[in-house]
Amino acid sequence: MPLTVEDKLAIQELAARQFKYLDAHDVDAWAQCWIPDGTFVANYGTFQGHTSIKEFLRGHIAAGKEDGARHLGVNHVIEGDAERAEMYSVVVKLQVVQSPFIIATGIYRDTLVRTPDGWRFESRRLDIDPGVFATGPRA
Repeated sequence: MPLTVEDKLAIQELAARQFKYLDAHDVDAWAQCWIPDGTFVANYGTFQGHTSIKEFLRGHIAAGKEDGARHLGVNHVIEGDAERAEMYSVVVKLQVVQSPFIIATGIYRDTLVRTPDGWRFESRRLDIDPGVFATGPRA
């Protein structure tokens, strides 16, 4: 059975909640967006399971990488069936505490599964656009 409109909305809402929790530095809620053995892959490494995903985010926050950040997820393309889905989306990370500017942009490629608690990420891969690493720190 193909994905319903309700499924697609629920998947988009999961992605939005994940950013809400990230921006609020709510590590536990952020990790709950994945299945227990789910994987987060980014330029920083591969993190599998809730414990590893939480450890990554705690370290990322402690290093100041999320200070003043707000994430926008756009251009969702979702395909799949009633049990599994693939999603492509674009992320824009903004600095909103200082004079606003774009910190980073990238592409997410996700695999999602339906669980008794709703849709969750099985894997979420973030490919940060290379321009982010091409410039020095902003004054």
